[in-house]
Amino acid sequence: MRIGLFIITAFWFFPVSAQTLRIMGSDDGFLPFYYGNNLSMGILIEVINDFTLETGIEAEFRPMARKRQAWALQRGLANAVFASPLWMPLPDRMHAVGPVLTWRDRVFAQPGQQTDSFNDLEGGICLRKWFVYSDQLERGIGSHLVRHDAYNARQMLLMFLNKRCDYIVMNETEFRFLALLWDVDPDVYSTELIDAEWPVYLGILKTEADLIEAAEAFFANYTIDVAAMLPKLPQPDR
Repeated sequence: MRIGLFIITAFWFFPVSAQTLRIMGSDDGFLPFYYGNNLSMGILIEVINDFTLETGIEAEFRPMARKRQAWALQRGLANAVFASPLWMPLPDRMHAVGPVLTWRDRVFAQPGQQTDSFNDLEGGICLRKWFVYSDQLERGIGSHLVRHDAYNARQMLLMFLNKRCDYIVMNETEFRFLALLWDVDPDVYSTELIDAEWPVYLGILKTEADLIEAAEAFFANYTIDVAAMLPKLPQPDR
């Protein structure tokens, strides 16, 4: 009888975190990587669904304000996050798996205004308000470039497509996704200028040894085909 009670108690108190990958995500500015109600759609959602199918480990995305992510990890509300090393919460306590993809902010230009140098950018440029861009771009603002602020990527892209500015800088995957939704040819506007790029890792708490082992094995042989995924993604709710 005591042995039976001990087994029941062990299962009752077995940490859920050891069985489930609970990934924090913010729905502010991460289209099309994850978006929608409860972050149920997007490229990384599809990737984690494949992870679950292959490993049998349950996974879920949890909407979480970025400033509360460290708090959520400490409280056990989550155990993982997709982030670059510079933006990883609790970096000393996280194991980085990957990189799983590269985040790339590209300069897009009106047709006929493509250039291969930041020094040659002249005219109006649409950027996100409060967003920090590279030093090479900031040096041109005020001298060669007139800045037009937008509150989000969609507003910025609409301003650009309506020719209120000559250039924009935004994540190239997001640009291509929105271009698909709006029936716009992204190659007409693309340039070779990259404002910033960085690798994105899946950070998992170091205490989750089994999850880390499973994620390392999965991503060692997994390739994210963004071009193939984009046309199949559902439209955003808003």
